[in-house]
Amino acid sequence: MKILILSIALALCATAEPAWLEDVNIPQKSALREISPTNLAYSMTWDGRVKAGSFNILFGEKDTRYPKHFLVRAYGGSTGWAHALFPYKFNYTSFLNPKTFRPIMFVGTEKERTKLDTLSYRFNSKGVTGTQKKTRDGKVESDASSFPYPYSLDLFSGLLQIRSMPLNDGDEVVMPFHPIANPYLARIQVIGREIHMGRRCIKLNVGLQKIDHDMSLKHYKKLKAATVWLSDDEWRVPVEINAKVFVGHVRVFLTKHENL
Repeated sequence: MKILILSIALALCATAEPAWLEDVNIPQKSALREISPTNLAYSMTWDGRVKAGSFNILFGEKDTRYPKHFLVRAYGGSTGWAHALFPYKFNYTSFLNPKTFRPIMFVGTEKERTKLDTLSYRFNSKGVTGTQKKTRDGKVESDASSFPYPYSLDLFSGLLQIRSMPLNDGDEVVMPFHPIANPYLARIQVIGREIHMGRRCIKLNVGLQKIDHDMSLKHYKKLKAATVWLSDDEWRVPVEINAKVFVGHVRVFLTKHENL
């Protein structure tokens, strides 16, 4: 009898929905706010002094190979002294539904010296499935994973979702998403409005928790705190990200915003 009761209790725990799902307050299926084809260029500094990297995000880049998708591509890496210590570069591409701007597929590569990670994830009504292939000294290991949240967003559709919300002062946005290789729960608080870097901005505080394989939340050690300034206009693009991470203080700021 004891074993039977224990088995039932374990089964109930295994099938119960995680409590954090009750906090999620983003629309599940509605179309995300459209963004015109644009190129955003960013620079990154470490501890406010050392230039550490740069990257670009291209929304709506045209590619004759994929006429049925809205493409978002990001590429960049470390620069200067940071590159000498940590030679890193990445290239990500997101394939979005052109009508809803929700993700269909996310692919990418990340390279650090001789290390190469190849990412490929698909998004559908059952969640996210994909693989991360790690190449080390000529040997390849594949890590298959899944995230059974049926309304998952990737890195770029997650940004489109945030800019689709009302973002009134005092609002909190709770959003699960699968940005690159792992799922996270983002809690975003709207602090207020202010002029920042010469633009009217919405100031946000952002916290992240990692979503584990059993859908429980885990402390995300790499990010201690983050503040984001989102332009308070029709674009609603990140103007600056100021984050305390495990290696120190990182500042990311917009250096160019142009139409494609």
